[in-house]
Amino acid sequence: MKLRRTLAIVSALIVSASVFSACSDSTGSSSSPSAETSTSAQAETTAPQEAPPAPEGYNVSALAATDKAVDEEALSESLTSVGNPTAMQAKMKKALAGEKTTVAYLGGSITEGFSAGPEKCYAKESFNRFKAAFGGGDNIQYVNAGISGTPSKLGNLRLQRDILSKDPDICFIEFAVNDARDTDHRAAYESIVRDLIEKDVAVVLLFSRTDSGYSAQDQMKEIGAYYNVPMISYADGLTYMLDNKKIAWSDFSSDNTHPNLRGHAIVADMICNYFKEAFAAAPEAYTYPTAPLSIMVQQGMQMFENKDIEPEDSGSWFTGSDVSFFKQGWTYDAKGDNKPLIFKFRGKFAHIVYKESNDKSYGKIKVKVTVDGEEYDTQTISSYKESGWGNPVAVQIGMQASEKDYVVEISMDEGCETDHAQILAIAHN
Repeated sequence: MKLRRTLAIVSALIVSASVFSACSDSTGSSSSPSAETSTSAQAETTAPQEAPPAPEGYNVSALAATDKAVDEEALSESLTSVGNPTAMQAKMKKALAGEKTTVAYLGGSITEGFSAGPEKCYAKESFNRFKAAFGGGDNIQYVNAGISGTPSKLGNLRLQRDILSKDPDICFIEFAVNDARDTDHRAAYESIVRDLIEKDVAVVLLFSRTDSGYSAQDQMKEIGAYYNVPMISYADGLTYMLDNKKIAWSDFSSDNTHPNLRGHAIVADMICNYFKEAFAAAPEAYTYPTAPLSIMVQQGMQMFENKDIEPEDSGSWFTGSDVSFFKQGWTYDAKGDNKPLIFKFRGKFAHIVYKESNDKSYGKIKVKVTVDGEEYDTQTISSYKESGWGNPVAVQIGMQASEKDYVVEISMDEGCETDHAQILAIAHN
């Protein structure tokens, strides 16, 4: 067991009564029972100091590991950092007091529950146990914003619609197997972290891995350390279990990426271990880094669908799209007339989200961007990809240091006038 675990347990005995207002005022007492007299004289003994009682409503047993393979060392390996516990403790206190407390999860297909389903995925399992541990009332609410195929670049665009609009108190972020190890994904990931912290959300970073060991967690750990937020690496905990023959990959996953039912339960165990450790940790002041690590952060992104923005001209595009969670986009009519879909807005960074498909009838999209009346860029984007499955893809189409007037014209590329395409959303800050 690592030293921090021992220290955390000691800290729990010292601070739990003062950190949470729901604690009893009783601090325990020591007593010295009378020395017993016998033919063999016994030394007087002193009763040990009693630990303060747990706050009313707190049920630590709900956070115990449920899988024998997730031993203390595996749990320790998975807990990269408790981070500054003060924000999380405030939310736990809120839940125990019976106030509305929303626990949200933002990520890709692992978070959505692929291979396990919405009721048995790690998100719902860990939420259920958090709820049981911290009061069990209907005041503790759940938001799962996992969408298959989402990396940080799309997650940042979805943040307002799918997370911040739900007024979360706690938010887990899971993108480590969907993100590339590059500056664009790194900046998008940091943007999510900053936006959540600035909205008084207790942020927890969750790192996944594939069978081959791929994970973008190293760049994410740098961000987590910079902001001193909690980090749970089920990648590291799982690697420990695999290396020590406690489980095989096939016990954890039925493919090369997604946890199966047992895998989701293991991830939930690691999250619940974090909850227990965060509850026990000594509170401390938090200093928010005002300067970001990346100069490319794109905070405050807003994603606009057809219910949110009126095109300047709909051209040959009609409203509606058929991608899960993106039903309010625009679809090209494929009649060959090829009149552009035109948007006008004011912003700094600009993106579009389009449907990627392995249907060869999906063609190339041309995106022409004008900024403050001058031509800025023209991109050609192929909406056909052999590995596509109707997934949403975000692509940046503009970047300015300050707000500018954008005109975005979207049409089919030359030779693709009778092909299909869908624009799922447009986004800017």
